[in-house]
Amino acid sequence: MYCRKAKLKLFLNSILEEYKCGNTRLMTMLEDSDDTVVRSIQPQLRTGRKWKVAEGVNQIKQGLKMKEVTGLTHTGRKG
Repeated sequence: MYCRKAKLKLFLNSILEEYKCGNTRLMTMLEDSDDTVVRSIQPQLRTGRKWKVAEGVNQIKQGLKMKEVTGLTHTGRKG
C-alpha cells in the first residue's frame, strides 16, 4: 500500500495528517465526555517523540481563544 510500485500511492504527509487528526479527535472526545469517570481519568495517548497530542490540542484551543478575543478583523484594502 505504501510502496513505490503500487497503483495507489499515498503520500506520507496525508497519512501523518490522518494520524494526527484521529488522535486529536480521540483526545477531545475523551476530555469533553459526558461521563465524569472518563473525564477524570485523563488517559495518556501514546504518540512519537516529535509530536504530542496534548500539546497539539492545547495549541488549537489557544488559537481559537485568540480568534474569539480578536474577533473579525479587516484584511486588505477593506479597512
